[in-house]
Amino acid sequence: MKNDDGVSTIAYQGVEGSYSSLAVAEYDPKAERIGYPTFDAVVAAVQNDEATHAFLPIENSTAGRVADLHHLLPKSGLTVIAEYFLPIRHALIALKGASLKDVKHVYSHREALSQCTNTLRALNIEPVPYGDTAKAVSFVSETGNEAYAALASTYAAELHDTVHIVQENLQDADDNVTRFLVLTKDPATKPLNGDCITSLVYDVLDKPAALYESLGSFAKHGVNIIKLES
Repeated sequence: MKNDDGVSTIAYQGVEGSYSSLAVAEYDPKAERIGYPTFDAVVAAVQNDEATHAFLPIENSTAGRVADLHHLLPKSGLTVIAEYFLPIRHALIALKGASLKDVKHVYSHREALSQCTNTLRALNIEPVPYGDTAKAVSFVSETGNEAYAALASTYAAELHDTVHIVQENLQDADDNVTRFLVLTKDPATKPLNGDCITSLVYDVLDKPAALYESLGSFAKHGVNIIKLES
């Protein structure tokens, strides 16, 4: 649905301060943002007309594809209408007064932790999976334990008075980027301008050379394939 001003409503996974919320704000500053706890809930929000668009991370340049979405999206009935790339810069966030030497455990979403594996190992900090990057900051803020830290955006730290940024740019790769997809029930809601990318999901027979033979059709018709996953 759209609000009374006709502004799009975009559903994303997470809460304010998460990387998804930052990406949505950059993609469409005028949109109304609504956070949901899971990817399934985001898709359901669009299916049930609670939101006009779903905004979901599909892959990261360091950690690879988000496997859960590759299983969810083909059955969702939604159409991809755009993509958005967000540079990801992870900050180590701890209680005010805590220093780097105090931090022993870091909480964050498993995808974020996987993007900082080497850095955390070098710092001798134990990674602990948590449901959401921004919620991990809230958790650290509430514990009062200087040995706990969160891995999240600097914006997530700004939302809490009791924490501070111990160190920035913990990601292993300087060019760490997450690719997001924008999906909707009605692809006609956004006109397609310029060159477009088409994504396909299809099955082939379980026999030798089945994939090879299917790809021949693309070559025959002059279609350039920029990425393939099997």
